[in-house]
Amino acid sequence: MAADRGPPYPLIHLPPLRTVLRRAPRLRIDSSLSHSGMFDGGWWPRSRRIERELPGLIHALRPVIGPVLHVAVERSAWDEVPSRITVDGHVIRINCFSSSAHTMSVGGGHQDHFLLLVVPPRTRRGVALAALASAAGPGNSRSADRLLTEPAGVDRPPPVPPMPPEPTR
Repeated sequence: MAADRGPPYPLIHLPPLRTVLRRAPRLRIDSSLSHSGMFDGGWWPRSRRIERELPGLIHALRPVIGPVLHVAVERSAWDEVPSRITVDGHVIRINCFSSSAHTMSVGGGHQDHFLLLVVPPRTRRGVALAALASAAGPGNSRSADRLLTEPAGVDRPPPVPPMPPEPTR
């Protein structure tokens, strides 16, 4: 009888699921990819260090939108912004704009651009999750500031009923 040599395939040691989930980007994308709303999705980075956060986002976006060639961010939302970063041997250009600290433009491989809501890292979990869900909804129309400050599903304050006319004497 031959000695038991173990399984005929190499064993792969994976980190604990808790560690994997802690590193996974907190990202929601409009599954229709219709570009029908103001945002195509939302991202909630864990820190203001873009060089640490961006590789995970690129990995998560690749199967959905294809290769990512460049991103544009608002400089004040991040501690430092390099002009490029290398992810899996591919150089990603990083441009800066001065529009909203809560948005990011991602350029895909087919000249397609995706606009993401960027939820600040220290945002309360409930607010962040609601904002991500709203930003990923098809046809979303609220601005980044409104998504981050108003409860989900609130587009405008309820109308105030008109006052009845005062009786004349």
